[in-house]
Amino acid sequence: MSDSPWKVQQYCYFWLASEALTAEQVTEHLGIEPDRTSVMGSRRTSPRVVPAAHRWEIQCETHGRIGEQASTVLARIAPAAGRVRDLVDRGDVAAGLMMVRWFDDPKGGYNAMGWWMSAEQIQLLASMGATVESDEYPGDFTAHSPL
Repeated sequence: MSDSPWKVQQYCYFWLASEALTAEQVTEHLGIEPDRTSVMGSRRTSPRVVPAAHRWEIQCETHGRIGEQASTVLARIAPAAGRVRDLVDRGDVAAGLMMVRWFDDPKGGYNAMGWWMSAEQIQLLASMGATVESDEYPGDFTAHSPL
């Protein structure tokens, strides 16, 4: 394996999803404007509904390590943590922190491989009833194979 770092393209966002509540209703309850929303069934309704639920999201727009992006997003949602939990406790709203990374992306940055969360961040997510999700996509790993 090469000692040179892999290039990584990554982003992070906090989301709420519901088949019952619209993004506008979530915004009203939380008192925070989202960065992105989607409407259930706005792309198609057959053979299945896409998107499958209404979504409300805040995201980090700054390039950096995925852990730093998570810190930015969690700092934005923290003031509304109790209101997020109120929605999740309804039973028809889900919440989570999503971290997405593509390895060996030609447009990505270097030295951004690892990530971690503090105990306080984990407690915040737990207090909101939120999940932590991570999608990671491989690139051309032949560049890192032994010769």
